[in-house]
Amino acid sequence: MNLKGRAYLMEPMYIRKVFLSSMAGALVLISMPASSQTIDLLAHRAVYEMTLESGGDAIGLVSVHGGLVIEVEDRCETWNVQQRVLMQILREDGGLVTTSTYDSFEAKDGTWYRFEDETTNDPGPTERSAGEAVAATKLNSGSITIEEPETSRHDMPEGAIFPMEHISDILERALAGERFMSHVLFDGTDGATVNDVTTIVGKSETIEGQTAWNMRLAFFDHGSGDELPNVEINALLRDDGVALELAFDYGDFIIRSQLRELETLVDGGC
Repeated sequence: MNLKGRAYLMEPMYIRKVFLSSMAGALVLISMPASSQTIDLLAHRAVYEMTLESGGDAIGLVSVHGGLVIEVEDRCETWNVQQRVLMQILREDGGLVTTSTYDSFEAKDGTWYRFEDETTNDPGPTERSAGEAVAATKLNSGSITIEEPETSRHDMPEGAIFPMEHISDILERALAGERFMSHVLFDGTDGATVNDVTTIVGKSETIEGQTAWNMRLAFFDHGSGDELPNVEINALLRDDGVALELAFDYGDFIIRSQLRELETLVDGGC
């Protein structure tokens, strides 16, 4: 396991971060024609149970137990996403409890994104981060502004998109028959870091009358040229953007997130 992978165990919040992104390319961004299909994402509240599925012995990981609540609100002009997570990690050398809140606000036209994050580790400090990003256009370059923990400004890569647009585009293209796709993604969950995300779409299933797609997503640091991803995710994603199952593969261990409760939310009167 590489050093970055080991760091994930010391920062369990990363598991939640990747979850947000996945509701979200290859080493080179591939340009594809837009699909003519329209995806209607569901405003919803979902509760997930997270457990250690396999592995961990080689790095002293004994168990992982946690719960995550995610709310996707349709505010007409924006998608507002709230995440709340409680995770208990037991290692051979001790335990760690993490509680975290993550709020994001994404313009539906894809132009603007804001995030606010607060995480408490026990034992350990409380960490806060916040910032916003503006997507690049034909007339203006994109930018990322970090407000906390330290102020900084960064370029937003051309073609980079935000999480809800990422989800919608994956589903539209899967419905149109595409089985391999690539995106550049920014979600603010690791400061100014931007990810290249490749997605392979497998077989679809019909579950309670709705189509759900088996997918595998691989996350790389943007432009790194790394051969191995930071993490891979197996997902069962419904055609309305609801994830039924997620398995986070870190190489030496896999953590599974299973949907336990689902509630449809009012769309805000749009």
